[in-house]
Amino acid sequence: MTRLAIGFIPLTDAAVLIACAERGFAAAEGLEIDLHREVSWANIRDKVNVGLLDGAHMLAPLAIASSLGLGHVRVPLVAPFALNLNGNAFTVSNDLHDAMAETGEDLSTGEGTARALARVVRAGQARGHEPLTFSSVYPFSAHAFMLRHVFAAGGLDPDRDVRLVVVPPSYTVESLRAGLIHGFCVGSPWNSVAVAAGAGRIALLGSEVFGWAPEKVLGVHARFAQAEPEVLRRLVRALDAAARWCETPEALGDLSALLAEPRHLDLPTDMLRGALEGRLHATREGASRSDAGFLVMHRDGANRPEPAHALWIYAQMVRAGQTSYSAAVAEQAAAVYRPDLYDAATGLAGGGVAPGADPVRTRFGEPFTTEDIPGYLARVKAG
Repeated sequence: MTRLAIGFIPLTDAAVLIACAERGFAAAEGLEIDLHREVSWANIRDKVNVGLLDGAHMLAPLAIASSLGLGHVRVPLVAPFALNLNGNAFTVSNDLHDAMAETGEDLSTGEGTARALARVVRAGQARGHEPLTFSSVYPFSAHAFMLRHVFAAGGLDPDRDVRLVVVPPSYTVESLRAGLIHGFCVGSPWNSVAVAAGAGRIALLGSEVFGWAPEKVLGVHARFAQAEPEVLRRLVRALDAAARWCETPEALGDLSALLAEPRHLDLPTDMLRGALEGRLHATREGASRSDAGFLVMHRDGANRPEPAHALWIYAQMVRAGQTSYSAAVAEQAAAVYRPDLYDAATGLAGGGVAPGADPVRTRFGEPFTTEDIPGYLARVKAG
């Protein structure tokens, strides 16, 4: 048996990795996975970078940012497997939700939610109030890009009209309850935890903002991928088998209970089952938001790391002002995603593109892909 140290953050979308380690999929490939529960994405990044972890449950944009040297030292990472697509939600405090409802906008839609939020922010500005504060889990994350997209769709400038901060996932609920932030975008189940605690309400599911959004990947150091190609192939095969199992109806009860264990997420089984099924209580009174595509762990080719998704992430970084556009750097970003490694491990002959290679679909507001960058930069330059 080959022993591997793999890190994870306590989130529902760690399900594939946890199932792989705990339900025999790794063992079937001659692997023993020691799971290391971490507190923050910065911890995950640093431990993979210095070799304390062989790999990790990792934000896809983090892997790309690290490889490009954005926001930290440059460390080349490789993503040979996509652990999931989607899985986030946007939660706001009860007071902010009430203020948004008072605007009369339709909060059941993304457009209405964005307009309502913008009207509340503008009203606060007119009264001389401090900007509202919202958190994501990491500057380079789909969560941050989702928040920025919602603000922009309502006509707000994310860098001027609100404050954006970083709060680790497990600290978001207490930060909201304490009034340190007015809302957050985080992965399941922390939105549900906030609702159950009476601290806030879910305003939007992430899948209502971006469809088919790249979220978590298996991230490994390029050095590990080069030194241990056979071990990596076995790990990808094990993860692929685990992902397939995770989406079967018969696995749902066992998987929910597994995630609920104290060493994993330590949260109620029914809450986790709801997230796995795409059914989340949006309010403490029981109103729900549901989407079968809320969390995608295997179907429609979701596990193949498509370079088009890496390019979409790079486009969001440019849109957010985190980097300037360069065709050469876009190529470097795309190269972090390694479908060749996935194909070799799983037997996709000839590098065949999986059905899930669809581009990320923007649900409302201005679409933004790599092809939109030239026009976007021209508009920014024009003022």
